[in-house]
Amino acid sequence: MGKLALKSYQWLLRAVVEALCVFPPRKLEKEEFALRLGRLPEGFKAPEGGSLWVHGASLGEVITLRPFLKELGRLYGRERIICTTTSMDGLRQLQKDELCGFATLMPVELPACSVPFIEKIKPKLLMINETEIWPLLLDTLKQRGIPYGIVNGRINEKSVRMMRLGWSLFESGIRGMSFAFPQEKQYLRRFRILGIDDSKQQAFGCFKYDIASAPMPDIKAIQNKYGFVEGRRLICFGSTHPGEEAYIIEAVKPLLETLDLGIIIAPRHVKRVDEVEKIISQQGLSYKKLSEKDCGKSRIVLVDSMGVLRDLYALSDLAYVGGSLIKRGGHNLMEPAAFSKPVIAGPYNFNFRYEVMALNKESAIKIVNGPNELQAVIESWCNNPAPYIEMGKRARLVLDSMSGASKRTIEALQKLGFLPKCQI
Repeated sequence: MGKLALKSYQWLLRAVVEALCVFPPRKLEKEEFALRLGRLPEGFKAPEGGSLWVHGASLGEVITLRPFLKELGRLYGRERIICTTTSMDGLRQLQKDELCGFATLMPVELPACSVPFIEKIKPKLLMINETEIWPLLLDTLKQRGIPYGIVNGRINEKSVRMMRLGWSLFESGIRGMSFAFPQEKQYLRRFRILGIDDSKQQAFGCFKYDIASAPMPDIKAIQNKYGFVEGRRLICFGSTHPGEEAYIIEAVKPLLETLDLGIIIAPRHVKRVDEVEKIISQQGLSYKKLSEKDCGKSRIVLVDSMGVLRDLYALSDLAYVGGSLIKRGGHNLMEPAAFSKPVIAGPYNFNFRYEVMALNKESAIKIVNGPNELQAVIESWCNNPAPYIEMGKRARLVLDSMSGASKRTIEALQKLGFLPKCQI
């Protein structure tokens, strides 16, 4: 049954790829299409001794991989690391970060595309960040005796149900996993339901908490780059979603009339900038986009660039983490905590329950249930910042206690024999 399902999937996938070859989508550039077919640069040579293949699906996963890639590179040399991603944004970030010897797009999992790719990069193993189950690719690796597994793993209940429904398609790839290192015990239980034995699993925490060891951005340089007014208190509203910006503007508009505040709004998706511009303009407020000269002199700055949120959290005095005033599930609360910033969030953090519990336990976060409560917290912070400064320090201590997942993962892979032990 499993072989039949894989063959059927392969035929369907081949038909789609052949159709795209004849009628390529306008948005798909020739270079991107070539990379998705598994083509490598002329003269490409695999690292001596074989490559360490690391895969992160999208831009977010690529960013989360940074501390893990840094540690791998420190131990084995970055030239041995080959990274793949499924998005062009992720690829551009990998190339910008320069934490691996070579970066490209994950090829289509048709054997005609994946097998030549695998033969050229000569992987010693494949480490998949979070959860990406490619049935044909994993079956191909299994047949060739190349170990693979999940690092920094997480999976939601919906994905578990979907894979169980299509079990005949996914069984071979999942059963063939050599290891699975989930972030938390709840993910370990879900991987167990999928059929990954406990003997292959260990929960090591999340790579994103290893940002604690990342160097501090140059605050003065960031301030000068964007022209932010020295001495003006800044609030960064990061990773906001539809519906949240209206709440934020409702909360801060009265405060801007009486307090010297700077407001930074960073939508989760840059393509929404035009939409957010309309929301701000409809309230009669002026603003500048981050890409504009001396944007920091404006009371409201709208972020229209990617990859800058970390710097803006570091620059700010107070941070709101978005996706939480609406039912989106929240975002990484530890990004501002890394800079000892007091953290505010809405009530909908169901994708980050563990982080909220840890921060709440140490009184290191403020949860607000709407624009009125958000306004009250900002006003309280303006009138008496000292308790909030201490709250930010506690948030950093919580992050410190949760870091180390990258090193624990590498040590486990060494112990299992999938990575050689190092003398460094």
